[in-house]
Amino acid sequence: MEAYQQYTEDMISDLQTVFGARLCYVGLQGSYLRGEAHAGSDLDLMVVIDGLSPDDLNLYRACLANRGDGIPSCGFLCGRAELSAWNPLEAAHVLHSTKDLFGTLAPLLPPYTEDDHRRYVQLSLGSFYHALCHRYVHGGEEGRAVSLGRHEKELFFLLQDLHFLRCGVFIPTRAALYDALHPQDRAVWDAVKAAGDHPDAIDFAQAFADIFAWCQSVLYEISAAN
Repeated sequence: MEAYQQYTEDMISDLQTVFGARLCYVGLQGSYLRGEAHAGSDLDLMVVIDGLSPDDLNLYRACLANRGDGIPSCGFLCGRAELSAWNPLEAAHVLHSTKDLFGTLAPLLPPYTEDDHRRYVQLSLGSFYHALCHRYVHGGEEGRAVSLGRHEKELFFLLQDLHFLRCGVFIPTRAALYDALHPQDRAVWDAVKAAGDHPDAIDFAQAFADIFAWCQSVLYEISAAN
């Protein structure tokens, strides 16, 4: 058993001891779920507790402290009632990017439609487009390529959701998603990854123009489908 798996088992045991029947759900998210974790990666757990209160947050912190400093922990902590009232636009992404470890997530989330997910992609893409333009105008000449590379994680999630919207298949890992993407989507991801890995070696003006045009075309595509 890998260290993170032992950690999650011990954490679930601690949470059951502390919260008893109020512990509704524990799920795995992030790089450990995707098999992409490295030495500095956080372990992302989604934890749902019935009747979550500020005092419960302190109890949860104590559970984390009890696990020691072996694996840095992060994640999504939520009350059951709050989760049921969550924005359905985000429900598809949360559901498909979380692995059940204790309990079942689907019944705890609000129902969502294809149109909800389309609007989520539209919102995510709009945020991505806004960030690109803002940093281009206000970020200064130096470091613009580095700044562009910082969008890689954001773009990965966006491409996951865009592919799911187009094809009905949610692909969890970077490698598998890359192989499944449309060539235009893959080229944009390549440009952003290159900016992050080798910012001094890219043609920033061309890369930015290509990404900007891609944002425009996908925004038009999604808007036309509404």
